[in-house]
Amino acid sequence: MRVDHDGRAYVIDGRRTVIYGGTLQFFRVPRRHWRERLERMGEHGLNTVDTYVAWNWHEPEPGAFDFTGDTTPERDLVGFLELAQELGMNVIIRPGPYICGEWRNGGIPDWLINEHPEILARGPNGPLPRDIYYPPITYLHPTYLEAVSMWYDAVLPIIKDYLYTNGGPIISVSIDDEPSYWETIFQPFLTDYNEVVTRPGGLWEEFLRKGYSLDELGERYGSDFADYSEIKPPKDETEPLTKILDWHHFKIWMTNRYVEHLYNHMKRYVDVPISILDPYLLQLAWRHFYRYVKEKNLDIHLWTEFWYSFYRSFDFKEDRLGHVYYKIGIYNFYRKRLGTPPLSIETQSSLAHTIEPDEAELLYSLLPALGIPNVNYYLYVGGENPKGYESHNGVTWDVYSPIGLDGSERQHVEPIEWLGEFLKGNPRFLDTELETTVAFGAYEPYEALTIFGLRKGLTESVNLNEYLLGERGLFTLLAMSNVPFDVLDLEEASVEEMLGYGQLWVYSLDFLAREVQDKLVEFVSRGGNLVILPMLPYLDENIRPYSALADFLGVEVERAEARDNPRLIQFTSVEGGGIDRMLVRNTVREVKGGEPFVFHYGRPVGTLVRKGKGSAIVLGFRLQYYTSYHDLHRRFVDRLLEMQNVERPFEVTDRDMILLPRGNYLAVLNPRGHRVAGKIRYRGIEIPRLMDEIELNGRGALFLPFGVPAGGVKILYSTATYLGRTGNTLRFRNQLSGRSEVALQGVSEVQPAGARVVDESLEGGILTLVLEHGKEFELGL
Repeated sequence: MRVDHDGRAYVIDGRRTVIYGGTLQFFRVPRRHWRERLERMGEHGLNTVDTYVAWNWHEPEPGAFDFTGDTTPERDLVGFLELAQELGMNVIIRPGPYICGEWRNGGIPDWLINEHPEILARGPNGPLPRDIYYPPITYLHPTYLEAVSMWYDAVLPIIKDYLYTNGGPIISVSIDDEPSYWETIFQPFLTDYNEVVTRPGGLWEEFLRKGYSLDELGERYGSDFADYSEIKPPKDETEPLTKILDWHHFKIWMTNRYVEHLYNHMKRYVDVPISILDPYLLQLAWRHFYRYVKEKNLDIHLWTEFWYSFYRSFDFKEDRLGHVYYKIGIYNFYRKRLGTPPLSIETQSSLAHTIEPDEAELLYSLLPALGIPNVNYYLYVGGENPKGYESHNGVTWDVYSPIGLDGSERQHVEPIEWLGEFLKGNPRFLDTELETTVAFGAYEPYEALTIFGLRKGLTESVNLNEYLLGERGLFTLLAMSNVPFDVLDLEEASVEEMLGYGQLWVYSLDFLAREVQDKLVEFVSRGGNLVILPMLPYLDENIRPYSALADFLGVEVERAEARDNPRLIQFTSVEGGGIDRMLVRNTVREVKGGEPFVFHYGRPVGTLVRKGKGSAIVLGFRLQYYTSYHDLHRRFVDRLLEMQNVERPFEVTDRDMILLPRGNYLAVLNPRGHRVAGKIRYRGIEIPRLMDEIELNGRGALFLPFGVPAGGVKILYSTATYLGRTGNTLRFRNQLSGRSEVALQGVSEVQPAGARVVDESLEGGILTLVLEHGKEFELGL
């Protein structure tokens, strides 16, 4: 009995398994409904159930544990695990100690906080209000760690008995939940000024001693220090920017130490994969997690999540694409280095007023298309909160879950069902890679400044939510320009990795680490193609003068101040290279040097530089996603690709048809929702051949096969999703059009079901059919 993995999927007793699951929190669903809800999840194609185990629910008083439902039926953890096993469901279990979950204190018992208020994190001016949700606790406070150890020693023996390796259903155990300093890491001065942190010889001082010499700190903070005890934690924005960043990284370091403590305790009981969800609730900061677990040899599987609303409309349309591309890109950058399978443990399927099936389909399909085939939907089964354990939500814990508290099914079950059928029926899909020729190079300190909104003397705006990540951001422009891209951490990636792409985009603020600037110089000199905007860095990581990249390129970018007040930010336009008056926002900077090709009222603001074996495009403005009849911004991206001889791995005649190539599969998306239609060329084949065009009449996605074996038959291509083969029957789905074209090799006739043939051709041993059908159809061989 063994749970292993091959870096892409989990391998359970030698069986390669795509994890396709949903969250059912047994303590919020009436005990009498557990069986029926689990059976329904199985009918929907799910093979895994995920659940938290809430500390304060199972230990309501110190030392009084209930894991068998003696006090309340919904405390019967043992009964739930046995039922899941009886029904053939894998279990992912998350015993905290913190579970978030919109649950009282995130699972931390009130009695612990009341008896030991010293464990609470403090603000710079004293205690935080006690009535806030998820009151933050100092992770490394020894009293808290002792209490956590006692909780683990109570719950982990129960979990151990039901591990898959012991004949039970549990295939993974998760550490804590989104460890992010109790969601306070986004505000630099909110926490943690607890005495164990700030005292002489405390945790802050330990962090500084391990990271820097006193001379290095003197240069970094602009002061002379005789002893580490002189360096106090920053309390406001008057402190040096470098010190504020170090304070942020200190909390990440504490989080890592805490995770290590939990992992080591868990390993005493657990021999199935140990996992963690989104450490720090950040993305680029994962580099610190990666480096720490590699240094400490901690075998922790990095999982992620996708949320795009919270108690409001689901609203997943085209302007969300960029963020999904970016998050999956940086997630896979680090996840691949760790060597563990990709999994989204919280894929939003609830906590929205309404979840429209077409928008759900768009999000859910993007995950496997971009590289995350293992998917868990949160919260799959609605419930309600026991009195006294509610947090954000009063009594209810059913906010449009696929299966409601009353057992009703919501409309977004449909895309969940068919996507699971596709993943199960196409095992070769797991081994495909996203084919990209473009990468975005990210720099972690910018993430911190963005979430803090802390500009502190920089000429460029730190509002990267607007200019990169947001609805109008650069990432959405690239995605909607049919430019699939990977993401590289500029501090971690090697020059060789960078050179593996035809084009590398970098968004630069005033400062960029010396090592990174030097890498970019080497990248270009060795033949790389760089696109950098909206300025060139002139400072290093210590905010000291350093301009190696600008000096190498021989380009000078005007140091004009960007604006932050939305009402004062200007709208203007640039032109050149066949682009007439393309809209841009905020300050436009003059760019001197190279071969200018973009102009702002006669001034050069974009240039091409050829250096060494490579080239660089330097833009003095922000490039964002604005749609219009003239479609200037996507045309401008095309122009940048052409200038550096970068080609997409496909062609499509309707650019609103977004493509994601993965070997023998091509994901075809309609993010905008209006009718799109056109022809596609991929892997040397132009399709369709008999029909005039591929038509997508609404928002959604298809996974088209190209040369996919199906028993003794090969599907050369199809304009419908291939769901898989059952016996001698090939199953297809096309919910976006009532007409599809299928080309088969190795068969001369088929028996359609749920469809009628309206055109066909048999040439060179290839049977090509045009079929009219409902959402799904079959071809009998």
